[in-house]
Amino acid sequence: MDELVIRELGRDELHTWDALVDRSAEGTVFHSSHWLLTNASLLNKNLIILGCYEGEELIGGCPLFLLNPYGLLRVASSKGISVPYGGVVIAEIENAKQRKRELHRNKVIVPIIEQIERRRLDYLNLVHSPGFQDIRAFTLKGWNPKVYYTYMLPLDGDLSKNPSKDIQQKIRKARKLDIHSTRQFDPEIMWDLTVQTYAKQGRNPPFSEGHLKSLLNLIKEKGIGEMWVAKTSSGEIAAAEVFVWDAKMAHGWTAASAQEHLSTGAVPLLLQEIFLELKEQNHPLVNLMSGNTTQLSSFISGFNPHLVPYYGVEYAGLKYNIAWRLKSGLTAITSGSGTIPR
Repeated sequence: MDELVIRELGRDELHTWDALVDRSAEGTVFHSSHWLLTNASLLNKNLIILGCYEGEELIGGCPLFLLNPYGLLRVASSKGISVPYGGVVIAEIENAKQRKRELHRNKVIVPIIEQIERRRLDYLNLVHSPGFQDIRAFTLKGWNPKVYYTYMLPLDGDLSKNPSKDIQQKIRKARKLDIHSTRQFDPEIMWDLTVQTYAKQGRNPPFSEGHLKSLLNLIKEKGIGEMWVAKTSSGEIAAAEVFVWDAKMAHGWTAASAQEHLSTGAVPLLLQEIFLELKEQNHPLVNLMSGNTTQLSSFISGFNPHLVPYYGVEYAGLKYNIAWRLKSGLTAITSGSGTIPR
C-alpha cells in the first residue's frame, strides 16, 4: 500500500482537485477551485488546499481560508459570506460495504485533521457540505460539533403538486396579476434588489457591490448558474433569484425582492417556474438553503422539500478564547451565512 502524504496543492494541481470534487459525494460548486480562489481574493484571505495523496493519487482534501486578524490570531475557516460549504472531500470507493467505507474515510480524514492541528491555529471553523454526514473523527479529537439545516427538493414527479395550499394560492394570484418570470442575467438588478432586501431589515449588505458582481461574473463566465427575474405586467422587477449548480444538484445561492411587490406572489411564482426549468435541464435535486433562519424556513418549507442536516466542527484555543472575552466583536471574523437572504 502506498504511503499517505498530506501537503498543500500547487496552482498547477488545481485541475486534479476539481476532478476530485466532481466525483466526491461531499464536493459542491463551492469547493471548486475557481469559486475558492475568487472568494479568497475578494475576502482578502489566503487560500490553501490540503490534499491527501496515496502515492500519486489525490484521494481527499480540505480547503482552508487563512487570516491573521489584528496580527495576533491565526484563524482558519472553510466558509465566508458567499461560501456556505467547505470542509473535507473524499474520493468514493465503488460498491464498498459500510465498514470499508468508514475505514477509507478515516484513513483520509484523520491525517488531514492532524496536519491542520500541527499548524497550531488559534481558531478553526469548518462547515461541511450536506454530503459529509460523519464528523466523529473530528469530535474524537476534541473539536466541537455544530448542526445546521438545509432544504432539498427532488425535481421528479409532478412539481405542481408539491407546494402547500398557501403557496399555490400565492402563485395563482401572481398569474392573475400577470406576473411572469424570465431568464435575465443582470448584476445591476441583483445588486439594487439586494440593497432593498437588506434595507427592509434595517441593515446594509455585509458585502460590497463589487463582491457580488465579481461572483455573478464568475458564474456567467464558467456557465455554472443562471439568474431569473419576476416582472410585473408593466415590466417592473419584482424579484430575482440566482441558482448555481454542480454535477449533483442546483443550489439557491442568492435572492432578493422589491418591497412593494411582496404581496403579489411574485417570489413563489418565480421559484416554482425555476424548479420546472431546472428539471428540464436534468438537474435531479435542488438545494434551497434557508434552513437556519426561521422566516425563510417558514416560506421555503411551503414547497414541501426535505429537511436535511449538515454539520460543522469548531476548535478554539486558549488564546482565541481570551481574545473572545476581551473583544466580542471578533465574531465577525468568521461569520457569514454563505448565501444572501431573501
